[in-house]
Amino acid sequence: MIFGGLKNAGDILSRNARNFPSQCALIFEDKSFTWIELDARARAFARALIYELNLEVGDRVALYARNSNQWVEALFGLAQAGLISVTINYRLTADEASYIIQNSEAKAIICDESTKEKSHRVKSMNPHLKHLITPEDFERLIDEGLKHASFLNFEPNFKTPAMLLYTSGTTGFPKGAVYTHGSLLIGMFIHVHAIGSRRTHRVMLPSPLYSAAGIAGIYCAVYVASQISLINFDVETACKTIERDKITFTNLVPTTMQMLLNSDARNKYDLSSLKVILYGGSPISEPLIRQAMSEFSWCKFRQTFATTETGCAGTVLEPDDHLLAFRDPLKKHLFQSCGKPQVNVDVKLVNEDWQEVEIGEIGEIAVRTEANMVGYWKNETATAQIMKDGWIRTGDMAKRDLDGYFYLVDRKNDLIVTGALNVYPSEVERVIQNHPAVQEVAVIGVPSEKWGEEIKAIIVLKEGQKVGADEIIKFCEDKLAGFKKPKSVEFIEKLPRNPTGKILRRELKEKFSKQG
Repeated sequence: MIFGGLKNAGDILSRNARNFPSQCALIFEDKSFTWIELDARARAFARALIYELNLEVGDRVALYARNSNQWVEALFGLAQAGLISVTINYRLTADEASYIIQNSEAKAIICDESTKEKSHRVKSMNPHLKHLITPEDFERLIDEGLKHASFLNFEPNFKTPAMLLYTSGTTGFPKGAVYTHGSLLIGMFIHVHAIGSRRTHRVMLPSPLYSAAGIAGIYCAVYVASQISLINFDVETACKTIERDKITFTNLVPTTMQMLLNSDARNKYDLSSLKVILYGGSPISEPLIRQAMSEFSWCKFRQTFATTETGCAGTVLEPDDHLLAFRDPLKKHLFQSCGKPQVNVDVKLVNEDWQEVEIGEIGEIAVRTEANMVGYWKNETATAQIMKDGWIRTGDMAKRDLDGYFYLVDRKNDLIVTGALNVYPSEVERVIQNHPAVQEVAVIGVPSEKWGEEIKAIIVLKEGQKVGADEIIKFCEDKLAGFKKPKSVEFIEKLPRNPTGKILRRELKEKFSKQG
């Protein structure tokens, strides 16, 4: 046993099948499954991989598909069989996906209709990739697995790898964060407490399952046996699902929250069953969270901060913190906070030498918890750069106040140095975001002969709004020091973001640096 009587990271599904066999477990589109049905399918699929495809314990299997019941069945089935899941963003091109396949040395790839053509190309580029499993193959393998009477009894130790969760690659090639059966079980248990998961919740999961948020969402819901409604997010589908399944709990990122608030679709459906909105993934602006709390006034809001490398363990801003910030003008600064450390998670701010900085000083967030990854797959150099004595440097810069709240400042790599002075983009973005015409904004540094770098604001305006660059720059006067004010402003229709909602500043810098 590894933790809580569980043999492996897939055993929580089997436990639910034993304890709640006839309870509705998963709803996807027009299909629904009880816990015993879902576990039976996952186990059958796992048996077929071992006995029909001759995969062996420790082999890697890639999941390259949109959300579906098959994704969930594969995830837990692979863990039950001792196979290692490899998550791939279904939006990646064949060449991009091929890099992950090569890096992980995956033996099989699971696709869906949206990635089938790309998967065939990936397979042709990787001789070690022996098996391509389409949705039809998946069902056939379940049928074959049901014929095998052999019982999977994989019992790893705490440090046996279970998953390679690949980073989004916003700063270079994706890296595979290695999670063990032990770190997954303990890490997700910590997250269950942090987000307040309960068996009585009816949970809608819109985050893509290949992401850290998606993995956390499905594991936490299965951990406590919540009823799960799995979707591929669009506003209409989300609203329809909330009404149909009487959803009480969901998770969003600021981008999807904004889409929900801006859409007329939410007025077509009864969303009154919703009780808790969890969000994270990227910083949220004060105007957006205030609007959300006003329009969903009956809901509790909770924010979590974590990274792919910390197993979703980090900080949490509780519902009471949100209400305090909403109601008390003297506490509105809490909207800028990502909260306090989760239970059984150590968080501190460090300098380049790993020394802890003083209260109020900016430092890099470091996290220590059993939930942390054990390292990057086949990349000891990158692992050594961010890990020391059980701590992981997250690359996120923050401050801490006397009450113990942490406040994200920016990504370490996004720091702008202009005239030898440091400027964090979020400082400027928070000011510009308060302009009534601004929907969203990203601030970057672009080359300058005079200053080395100068500040440029890239802005998406609200529908029907018109404003010039001079007005934006003037708006910053008296709100920002002169060296922090943008020297130029560009208006675009949409900011580039990764699937978790983080702005892809690298793309903006490449585009606007070339333009001069």
